Amino acid sequence: MQAKSKFTREADFRRERDFGAKIGATFEFVAAQFKPLVKCLLYFVLPGALLAGIGMGLFMGKILGMMPNVPSGRNRLGGPVQIAQPYNAANPFADVTSILGIGLMALGFLAAFILLSSTVYAFVRVRMATPPDEPVAPGRVWAMIWSRLGRVVGAFLLLGIILTIGMGVVGGALSLIGPGFVVLLLPLLLWLGVCLALYFPALWMEDGGVTAAFRRAFYLVKGKWWSTFGLYMIISFITGVINYIFIIPFYALMFGKMLLHWQFDTEILSVAAMTFYALGWVFTAVLPLVAMLFQYFNLVERREGVGLRQMISMLGQTTAPQVSSATYRPDEEGEY
Repeated sequence: MQAKSKFTREADFRRERDFGAKIGATFEFVAAQFKPLVKCLLYFVLPGALLAGIGMGLFMGKILGMMPNVPSGRNRLGGPVQIAQPYNAANPFADVTSILGIGLMALGFLAAFILLSSTVYAFVRVRMATPPDEPVAPGRVWAMIWSRLGRVVGAFLLLGIILTIGMGVVGGALSLIGPGFVVLLLPLLLWLGVCLALYFPALWMEDGGVTAAFRRAFYLVKGKWWSTFGLYMIISFITGVINYIFIIPFYALMFGKMLLHWQFDTEILSVAAMTFYALGWVFTAVLPLVAMLFQYFNLVERREGVGLRQMISMLGQTTAPQVSSATYRPDEEGEY
């Protein structure tokens, strides 16, 4: 049985891997580097996740407050009867708390996603440059993030511009052609989304600029679109299943209010439940990021053989191991 990689050397990352090996490497990397990686996530991503959780909790708490209670009773024949309480039909978007919650949620998730992807990829880059016997220090990861933060923000601005132009094109086409245009546009959007899955790995692992990484992503995916799509779908499905664990407390609040007519402060409990969900999202969202990183290394190795050339260049640079035996010496004949 092949020993699991500890992912402490650059050669551990720069390898060709088949479909199953990339999924396995994703979980092996998270398990091998769990403690230093989680420490970096807590330092750099936790504030944004907490902000997003509080915003979601404020908004969803207002939604829960509008839901009807359905207490159970007894009719004249002794059977159960459901008596619905009047529904509060107020517009949640007109409430100051809801608007504040939406703003905090949007700001928190944006900051959390930028810092999450930056932390994961900066961690890998620092890990590859750190001696195998040394742990990755959060300070070095933050220095890497700070040095490339401008590129990351520029990349998000570029994606925002593309998204804005795309929405304008779709809106204009809908008014001129009709809803059938959306059906024709969906395959193009799907193809574009899969190609851009390698955008940030290329931006972080290479020293090119924002537009160079954009072109690089399309170059690498060319001819390997389906494998990239399949890998992203499988790892996203696994992530979604795991993510359901963290949304259970909120569902418990919702069903408790609607079916068991619990009386509680919906805003406080929903803030706690959605904060728990946001924290879970941070840790589960690491998996697709890492999977796309291994797909990036796999495609680079297939096209350019960077890791293979590095291994060849290192041949002869290290001292040969000294082989000795505790039982026999060179001057002994041994047993025959």
